[in-house]
Amino acid sequence: MKILIIDDSRDFRALLRLYLNKELKDVEIIEYDFDKLGKPVENYDWSPYDILFLDYKLGPHEDGLEWLKEFRDKPGFPPTIVLTAEGDEYVAVKSIKLGAADYINKVDIKPKRIAEMVDEATEFSKRSNTSQEKELDDATRIIKKVIKTESVLDTSLNIGYKFVRMIGEGAMSKVYLAERVKDKMTLVLKVLDLTRVKVHEPKLIQRFIQEAKLISELNSPFVVKIFDHGLTEEYGYIAMEFFSRGDLKQRAELGLDHEIATIYATHIAYGLEQIHAINVVHRDLKPANLMFRGDDSLVLADFGISKKLDEINDITTMGKILGTPHYMSPEQGEGASVDARTDLYSLGVLYYELLTGKKPFSAATAAALIYQHVHAPIPTLPDELKQYQSIIDLLLAKKADDRMQTARELIIALEAFQ
Repeated sequence: MKILIIDDSRDFRALLRLYLNKELKDVEIIEYDFDKLGKPVENYDWSPYDILFLDYKLGPHEDGLEWLKEFRDKPGFPPTIVLTAEGDEYVAVKSIKLGAADYINKVDIKPKRIAEMVDEATEFSKRSNTSQEKELDDATRIIKKVIKTESVLDTSLNIGYKFVRMIGEGAMSKVYLAERVKDKMTLVLKVLDLTRVKVHEPKLIQRFIQEAKLISELNSPFVVKIFDHGLTEEYGYIAMEFFSRGDLKQRAELGLDHEIATIYATHIAYGLEQIHAINVVHRDLKPANLMFRGDDSLVLADFGISKKLDEINDITTMGKILGTPHYMSPEQGEGASVDARTDLYSLGVLYYELLTGKKPFSAATAAALIYQHVHAPIPTLPDELKQYQSIIDLLLAKKADDRMQTARELIIALEAFQ
């Protein structure tokens, strides 16, 4: 694999080279000397390169995104990862609209993350423009079916949203970066194909409706914003805010200062306080479901298995285990009924991980991991973090009655350290 780096900082090029060599095998890295060479000539040969890392700002006058716009259709132009020292949504969105495979803020760059992005960009390049256009066209037709609640008879596809690119895919749903036509707002559209769901999970339809309904009722800076949603018997969609800075999982893997970890835990607790106030339990709290906005604020997201406690028809049936084993409460693991204290346990697991860089419990199988949640003693923090042990003990208590009872209690305890 041959990678080209175009960045005006010699030090950053050297750092990126170090990370790439550390994580990738059989890679050849070429550094483009911007100070000496300036802008590539019109007939520059891009074909030798498999991946391009391109800085957003090159010197005082050159704009990397303008280069991308100019050269993207040239023969052999490689899949491009845009680098930026700015965290705003504008750079992220414009990069993707111009055809970049990905983008990353320089402060978020670490070896493992860079290697993942190279792999993803390589896969992105394998998808032809025709296949990508068909994917977006199919998604547009699905949403139009939801809006009109009937088959599409015309070809205008005027659904109020313009798809940019698919950015994620699950077994039964696909996630797209999109733009709302009326105000040019960038957002994420989650599209669910219910025709593929019914055989495998008939109750997912209600859960999809529930996800949209519950979150759209909230107006909190600590909870993802839902702008629109719709459903037919075959298809559904949710329009939600776009997060340009990624998730907590990426940052947790890098290691955090205990003060930053405590601030993050506090913000998560504020989000839990908001959802618990309307009788919602998240049930799947984990780093990948906690997202960063462009201003670096932390937000609860992905309420796919949330439960509204005051509804008579409980669609997350008692006795069925839902959630992620590493962050699962003892009562979840045993298939018992849950309440807000389940989320506090999950936050305790997460807080321990943010503080130490390790999960409090680990095992080779999900069953063995659940057994530890139910029976294993609460782990002890290292001496340098012992001031937080009492909070960990109250969050990870095996019995819900022995835990902190509300997110407000946790907020008060955490803010005493700030």
